[in-house]
Amino acid sequence: MKKFLIAALITISIIQPAKAQDAVFSQPYLSPIYLNPAATGAGDYDLRISGIYRRQWWSIPSQISYSAVSVDKFVPSLHGGFGVLGTHSTEGYLKKTGIYGSYAYTICSGTLSPAENGDVPRWFASGGLQFGVVQRRIDYSKLVFADQLDVDGIIPGSVSSADKAANGGKWYPDFSAGLFFNYNWNDNNRLLLGGSAHHINRPDESLTNTADSFRAQLPIRWTGNAMYTYTNPEQTWSYSVAGILYTQGKQNSVQVGTEITNNEYDISLGLWYRGSVNFREYDAVTLTLSINLAGRQGDGYKVRGGVAHDAPVGQNRYSYTTGSSELGFVWDQSTYDQDAGNACKPRINSKSACPIQ
Repeated sequence: MKKFLIAALITISIIQPAKAQDAVFSQPYLSPIYLNPAATGAGDYDLRISGIYRRQWWSIPSQISYSAVSVDKFVPSLHGGFGVLGTHSTEGYLKKTGIYGSYAYTICSGTLSPAENGDVPRWFASGGLQFGVVQRRIDYSKLVFADQLDVDGIIPGSVSSADKAANGGKWYPDFSAGLFFNYNWNDNNRLLLGGSAHHINRPDESLTNTADSFRAQLPIRWTGNAMYTYTNPEQTWSYSVAGILYTQGKQNSVQVGTEITNNEYDISLGLWYRGSVNFREYDAVTLTLSINLAGRQGDGYKVRGGVAHDAPVGQNRYSYTTGSSELGFVWDQSTYDQDAGNACKPRINSKSACPIQ
């Protein structure tokens, strides 16, 4: 039955360029540790729980989906934070699960106002490391081999005798690192810059040991991001302008757009472009909506939820895929006196980035 396995492996190698890329979320700041390990411990308060789920191309029967869940904690005595991240993806008969631990260290100029701080603008810089283990496997329940077929189609209850992939279900290590830099030149204007490198060790995702042609070394995912935020609680509206650039192997993509926030109700609406860097292929328009469900700054807790929908544009692609959707949340909780022993607490979330005062 070797020929049946070979046929399956040929199919896997054909889709290799598509699956050797990481998932890209439309609401990256609802899953900040996934975007950059340097965001570990940088919630509104010291304890943060976040989750995000993406359903790719609703009309595609293979049910492509991606999800990430994380928990991170800021520890004032260590000037940094620890976190745990779990990821899962389903791409037809291919499934992938990752479990990661991360640590970030933060330095800053202090939390005093510019005047009280000798006219030195407030800033912070965070560096993070992430280590994890990943499993990639085949869901054989979604595959049909030749020995499970007859003239009438699929044989009910049949089990194939084809050999399973030698490396299917094995765990392999995965390393990442990142940096964030935030600059506040006054109380209302903030600039966040970041960069990260995922899969630094370039793990081998091959499912078999048959030949080098079937090896799947995962390319490094380089990410760069910039976000400018204007926030004034005395005014009705605040806004952010942001851009994220991803490059992995031969694939490059960009996400640029803006988000406006009603300060009274704490509701944010965003409009984004996601696509290739040449703005001519794989492009989509994304609408995002995030709402503060509970708690305000200073209450000691906050719960924020967000939804997004991508609409591919051009060549009638939306009628074929019906777009992609996301659902995410962030729950921040204070577990200690925020004013005690907290000289440098970063904050990186969906709305802003600044040291908490």
